Amino acid sequence: MATFIVYRAVKEGAEIDSQPEWWVVDTRETSDRDGELVRHRCATKPEADREVRQLNEQYDAT
Repeated sequence: MATFIVYRAVKEGAEIDSQPEWWVVDTRETSDRDGELVRHRCATKPEADREVRQLNEQYDAT
């Protein structure tokens, strides 16, 4: 199961593509987290996907 996911964090509307923001979110219960709910904010989806992949690999190894 993935611990971290990518979440699109902009309101629906005309500016959705002009100001994209992607969040890397920790899906664990609050008591299990070792950091904030939103771990990282990214400007592009590929950047967020890379961050999620790295974090999930790191936490799967522990």
